[in-house]
Amino acid sequence: MLKTLFFRSLLFLISLTMLSSAQYVRTNKFANEQLRRATYALDDFISYTSSRRFTVMTAGTNYIYIGTKDGGILRYHIYDNYWDYPFTTSNGLPSNNIQGLIYDRTSSFLWAFTPDDVAVLNPASQEWIVKSQSAYWGYELPEQDNDRNRLDSKGKFYGRDALPSLPTFFANGDYSILGEWILMDRDFREFPIIGYLRDRYDRVWFLVDGFGIGVGEMFNQRATFYKLGLPDISPRAIAYQGDDLWFGGISGNYKDYSGIALWPYDQPGWQYYQDRFISHLPSDNVFDILVNSDSVWFATDYGVTLYDRGNNRWRNFGLAKGVVSNQVYDLAILDDYLYAATEEGISRIDLATSNVRKVKDHRFRNLPVYRLATHRKALWAATFRGIFRFTAEKGWEQIQTRSAINELEVTAVDGYRNEVWFASDGGVSVYNTKTNDWESYPQVAYEVAGPYKDIKVNKKAVFVATQDGLLKFDKERRYWVLFTTEDGLLDNYCHQLLLDGDYIWIVSDSGVTQFYWNSPDRSD
Repeated sequence: MLKTLFFRSLLFLISLTMLSSAQYVRTNKFANEQLRRATYALDDFISYTSSRRFTVMTAGTNYIYIGTKDGGILRYHIYDNYWDYPFTTSNGLPSNNIQGLIYDRTSSFLWAFTPDDVAVLNPASQEWIVKSQSAYWGYELPEQDNDRNRLDSKGKFYGRDALPSLPTFFANGDYSILGEWILMDRDFREFPIIGYLRDRYDRVWFLVDGFGIGVGEMFNQRATFYKLGLPDISPRAIAYQGDDLWFGGISGNYKDYSGIALWPYDQPGWQYYQDRFISHLPSDNVFDILVNSDSVWFATDYGVTLYDRGNNRWRNFGLAKGVVSNQVYDLAILDDYLYAATEEGISRIDLATSNVRKVKDHRFRNLPVYRLATHRKALWAATFRGIFRFTAEKGWEQIQTRSAINELEVTAVDGYRNEVWFASDGGVSVYNTKTNDWESYPQVAYEVAGPYKDIKVNKKAVFVATQDGLLKFDKERRYWVLFTTEDGLLDNYCHQLLLDGDYIWIVSDSGVTQFYWNSPDRSD
């Protein structure tokens, strides 16, 4: 009897331990940047923000470094002629507001001056050393070369007052350089050129405040201007089209360059699409992007908008076209239809005829639908009143769960092989479509509060976008970990996720971060 009681108690403790290990959420806290760098490589987290408000520029041995007020340090590789990833707070900078840059050619150290702190990039250890975090500060500023005060000196940045020393430059493409060094675009918007730098190849680099970068050639006195980084939005959506990336979000306070962004893989500049200049784009507030060959679909607060990139044509599907609500949250394609999750139900668009119909099921009447996911031959919907599934054989059916999220508002869904994962304020659950079994993780909700905006699943892990960071579940070792700004996120409030092999893109309020989640050199 005692032996039986002992084994029962032991089994209870083992099961309790297994449950706790699966539900406990680990977090990281680093006292300084050096301790963080012991865990993460310099480029494990790479972030992109709007980066068109400039302060300073300097030339190093291999790079031209450009300081911004909101996007950290931009880097252009001088020899190989490409834009490398920017340095931001994700890589160790104390702030993305850069007030000064100095490159020490003797040591190859890069100095960055921010409003509240100073940091030095040590190329040998590949880490930013922040002065306020260092018990001992053994770095000295390099002496400035007096000979470099000449206006024809290469590698030195000169402000706006030195621009008249340059010969007259002419802008290529849709831009014009007006008197007093003002850049005007095709829409007659004007932006001041605030300074320049001449590199070793006699290229002249212009900083155009509020716009972007210009690169001119001294021998022909012509310059090409282009934009860099996200538009002035709070990002919400991301999607690949081939190797190109689309970004969408909600317009910020600055309207000069808000809108939808396209980052072409093989071009140096970004492209922006704004509603005020495109007649069939009634709103550039975007909550989801879906790419289908040359077609790019946008979920907006004015219905669904289609961009035919091959023919450069726009088309909108709103209330007048039959979409049940103008507020569209998510998009998915199943068979020959595009489905739109809206504030008041689901509509579908025939991809061949463009006919629009709403799902007439009474259960969807005035029902907010947050996320859609196609999984094999089924369409799953995460809604205000739980989980729905559509198949050609059975139509729409509400799924009665046997998990902790039963009867709760479900805000995210994704599928992988035999698994369909859901997230709600009550936690995270998984449904096995082969065995009909459910497994739930309600404790997650007690440690990381909802709402959960998105969920993505692959063979090894489950990722959840939360307002407190990126939540990851290791399927093999069965534990949860929360990544935050302590680790390298740009912002803790996450909205959408995009899995890209060993990397994951995290769309947050402040920008977009690429995280090397499956690094072989690290165990999370």
